[in-house]
Amino acid sequence: MSAAAVSQQILALETHLGRPLFERAANRINLTSEGGDFLPTVQASLGAIESKAESLFARQRIDRVTLLASQLMAMSWLPRVLADFEAANPAIRVDLLVEGTQRKVDPDLVIRFGEEPHLVRHPTWLMGMSHVVMCRKEDTARIGSLEDLLSFRLYDVASHAIGWTALLNHNFGPQPGRHLKLETVDTTPLSLMMVSQGLGLAIGHLPVCGPIAAALGLVVCPFVPRTPGPGNYYLEQPQDRPQRPSVGRLERALQEAAHASMRIGAQPAGAEDGR
Repeated sequence: MSAAAVSQQILALETHLGRPLFERAANRINLTSEGGDFLPTVQASLGAIESKAESLFARQRIDRVTLLASQLMAMSWLPRVLADFEAANPAIRVDLLVEGTQRKVDPDLVIRFGEEPHLVRHPTWLMGMSHVVMCRKEDTARIGSLEDLLSFRLYDVASHAIGWTALLNHNFGPQPGRHLKLETVDTTPLSLMMVSQGLGLAIGHLPVCGPIAAALGLVVCPFVPRTPGPGNYYLEQPQDRPQRPSVGRLERALQEAAHASMRIGAQPAGAEDGR
């Protein structure tokens, strides 16, 4: 409102009350004693009106998108990516759900994993991965030979196509007669937790679990070469409903972040397919 309009409103209020609220002079204006007594009530009322109006009418509409992903994706690669996405898109919130939970879900977008080579050409391909050996920083100095490596307990994840036997055969040839201290666990996050506690070594998959491995203080063991694939992540949308703009925006953001991770290559620490 202009100054003249404000003055009109104040004069109308004084007329309604039947008392002056201000003492007006040529160069200054002061509250009357009654105006001073009335001011706190006016301030409280205006504050209440502003607060209520903001809660009722100024609330931004939030579009919620449900994303389903594997445990490893949800625990490692996705948190920072989704935080950056929501910061850049304040009107969108992503509800991240973990694959395999008991509750029934109907996601808007799913990150799937597959080991078929043709998935690299899938139109919604997200990222591939490389297999590495994860260890603690202090263990790297102890691993200078295959014998040193095999002196550790080796954690295998039950669902993985590439385990310790396949990884060792690929890089060092068959190991007949060697005793491997293999121990099978259910998930990569669990195997990485074991490694962080100094209990052995685990296979990681870059770039997916780089963040969680780095948070645990783990590094890639330089003795074992990085082994490409198999395994690819790709995005999947329900075919029975039209895509909302917010879902398409999230899909593009995930692909851009994945491509950036693949370009960076080796992260500070490992990963996994996380099914």
